[in-house]
Amino acid sequence: MARPVILHRDFYSRDTPIVARELLGKWLYSEIGGQLTAGVIVETEAYLAEEDPACHAAKGRTPGNAAMFEEPGWAYVYPIHSRCCFNVVTEAAGVGAAVLIRAIEPKLGLSLMRQRRAARRGTETSSRELCSGPAKLCEALGIGRDFNQHDLTKGKTLWLGEPFNGQDPGEHVPLEIRVTSRIGVTSAKDLPLRFVWAGHPSASGPRCLR
Repeated sequence: MARPVILHRDFYSRDTPIVARELLGKWLYSEIGGQLTAGVIVETEAYLAEEDPACHAAKGRTPGNAAMFEEPGWAYVYPIHSRCCFNVVTEAAGVGAAVLIRAIEPKLGLSLMRQRRAARRGTETSSRELCSGPAKLCEALGIGRDFNQHDLTKGKTLWLGEPFNGQDPGEHVPLEIRVTSRIGVTSAKDLPLRFVWAGHPSASGPRCLR
């Protein structure tokens, strides 16, 4: 299979809100055991190195958040309630900033995604709800803690890139991007750092925030 264009380190080595906004419409790919799953990113959240107490790096480097201080384009995967959330590291090495991928629209490997979700949740999942949240998409794409500190710019196993071969890039450019406060945080909860493909049914949160 010819690889779609992979997002390189320069893409991630910019201000975190810019990266978070421009990730909308890009694709997230996982290829585990030769099985490809992928989807279009429809929702992100930026976490800043300064004046953002909700950022995991706010109190400095620890063994748990060390990936956030690595090179831009690395993965930061952290556990939450026996599940995982997937982030991409941004800006320069040593800064401690990242973008949380909150939701994708599933496009490739939906049957496998459903199997993975059912193994954890025990129920059939609709395409709209399959990846409509950060823990959901990690389950569906097989992203576990073992992907923490994975280099996403290598295009192997887990990476981000342009639309899959044969897809029209124009279909996946958001017509409107909505900016809101972040979801599920108590610190700095009013910062406008959530970016969502306006009206997209695969976005997470209440319908009024889509």
